[in-house]
Amino acid sequence: MGIFRTRNLLLLLSALGALWLGWHVLTGYAFDHASQHYLANGMVRIELPSGRKFNIPERYMYWEGYVKHGRWPKPKEGRVKVDGFNFDALLPDLRPYQEQDDALWRELGHGNKLYLYVHSKVFDGTSWHHVYDGQMESVRRGYAKRLDDENGLIKFLNLMGKGRDRKPYDVTYFTSDFKIKLECSYPGVHPSPGCTVDYIYDDHNYIHYRYSSEYFSDWKKIHNNLVNLIAQFERDGNSDSVE
Repeated sequence: MGIFRTRNLLLLLSALGALWLGWHVLTGYAFDHASQHYLANGMVRIELPSGRKFNIPERYMYWEGYVKHGRWPKPKEGRVKVDGFNFDALLPDLRPYQEQDDALWRELGHGNKLYLYVHSKVFDGTSWHHVYDGQMESVRRGYAKRLDDENGLIKFLNLMGKGRDRKPYDVTYFTSDFKIKLECSYPGVHPSPGCTVDYIYDDHNYIHYRYSSEYFSDWKKIHNNLVNLIAQFERDGNSDSVE
């Protein structure tokens, strides 16, 4: 009798294992199918406190969507009110995620990736002139140098260390109207040198984005294309009847 009990138990466990495996395969297929559907058709609808509305295709949400969830998730229903938002794109043409570019998105370091955040502006002022004033103070104290303009930008070399041991570690740039501030790695200091850009977007928000230093010479073209892309997201949001 003990042999039959053991055999029945083994049969039961095998059946349960087969059921679990079948369920796992089916649910995995369902999740993969849904993920591909939202990648192809998903639209993230948001509204800032200022009332500005944006429709952002989920393909531009690689970090916020795929990386955080392990798949392309279903966007929230309706229009979501947020204090800020972010999206990602590949340079040089600001294209969103495409399956053929998967290796570029997984590449370590900056690579071709651009990361952008729209933040609520928690400071008064319509420019980065107060930061420029701080840079001039650093020049007077010996922690920075005012260099010749580069690529149409006001340029400062920032130093770290003490006394004669001070060495360059990054470079700060400003546009002449102080609406845009760039900070780029000094060559040879960082393993993945990059540039971060801050732009006064409106009275309530500023835009912060970053990319590889290799694209610095195209900073103006990248900036103008980004502003145009965000404007397209806003046009799509304003023309959408979803509230």
